[in-house]
Amino acid sequence: MNKNHKNEMNTPERNICQQCEIPMHHLANFGSNKDGTINTEYCRSCYSRGVFVDRGISLEEKIELKIECD
Repeated sequence: MNKNHKNEMNTPERNICQQCEIPMHHLANFGSNKDGTINTEYCRSCYSRGVFVDRGISLEEKIELKIECD
């Protein structure tokens, strides 16, 4: 086993929320899937129990908003 593999989850370059772009350093920062497992793409503020926290807009609309803000 690669020694560095163990620490990959703790590097900000690899664990940035795909929605709000905050770094996720600890397991408590990650969102959760419907089955309770950790979701490594989104933080807990954006994605919880398998759904986006802001249910008022779709993922595509969120992406558009992000593009417009950049």
